[in-house]
Amino acid sequence: MNLNICCPINTLSYGYVSSFFIKELIKLEYDIRVVMIGRPSPDGDLAEFVNDVLSRQDFFYDAPCLKIWHQHDLHTYVGKRESIGFPIFELEDFKPVEKHSCGYPDYLFTCSSWGKNVLINNGLKEENIHVVPLGFNDELFKPCQLPSDNKTIFGNFGKFEIRKGHDVLVEAFNKAFEKDDDVELMMMPHNPFLNESSLRDWVLLYKNSKLGNKISFVDRVSKQSDVYDVMKRIHCGVFPARAEGWNLEALELLACGKHLIITNCAGHTEFCNKENSRLIEMESGYETAFDGVFFDGAGRWSAFEENEMDQLVHHMREVHKERAEGRLTLNQSGVDMSSEFTWGSVTKVLDQKLKLVTS
Repeated sequence: MNLNICCPINTLSYGYVSSFFIKELIKLEYDIRVVMIGRPSPDGDLAEFVNDVLSRQDFFYDAPCLKIWHQHDLHTYVGKRESIGFPIFELEDFKPVEKHSCGYPDYLFTCSSWGKNVLINNGLKEENIHVVPLGFNDELFKPCQLPSDNKTIFGNFGKFEIRKGHDVLVEAFNKAFEKDDDVELMMMPHNPFLNESSLRDWVLLYKNSKLGNKISFVDRVSKQSDVYDVMKRIHCGVFPARAEGWNLEALELLACGKHLIITNCAGHTEFCNKENSRLIEMESGYETAFDGVFFDGAGRWSAFEENEMDQLVHHMREVHKERAEGRLTLNQSGVDMSSEFTWGSVTKVLDQKLKLVTS
């Protein structure tokens, strides 16, 4: 099948999603033409493959076009056939421009049932919406034994944002533990969209806290293999996010057999459940999505209040207690679930949906 794909190729979320879908579609004998959004900057482990694909610079004039991009910019396509938008979004409510843009493509793909409901609730036609989940690199993120350290190591992966709950994570860590507890919080939070001053303020918020000497930071890396090396060093991932489009790092941690503390809301509910994760039930409803940087109050996200904080603190203490007592073992439920979400598996779903809407 000939297919045009309009997308970015880089080490951010959209770039990884695009790279792996393209790689797997080629295995299914698709002939792909990529129309780049921005300059290519692929993961070092994918560079050779990506450069080969990008060397085919023409596009198909009589072929469908899949655009993997933000919901506010889905109104341009190449080729004369079906147009398919694939946005990854975090909020429950769309702005007028986003609703307008999502109305342009003939079809919409979204990565979760939550996402499908959001699109429907924002006025998009249900019959034109299909769920295509995202995946993880199972050639790299494999089950690994929990660290044998005499301390419990929590980890957080994802760029500094209020949306991702980094304001409440540091508070919870300091509430959950005291200075003589054998714990560590490992952070990998670099946000390339923040200036140096803002990044420094975030780091100081953590470092100047009561347990600042138990918090470490890992610099941004350029390859997923480096991320895996960091993930192998922790016992439990912690994600107190108010809103998420998917949360790839959470899925990767489950595939590694790590434990997970995570909010029961938004995109990651597609793969996080009570069997494989310690869920924070979002019982405080919704609040205005405002952080003064990325979100201007035009939508809603889940509120993180005292009740949610108490749950997070409890879960962190329980993980530490189980580790200290020798009862914390490989999260086999997470490993078993993740087999449904390899890039090979989810690309077969994409293949089915593409053939359905273009037949």
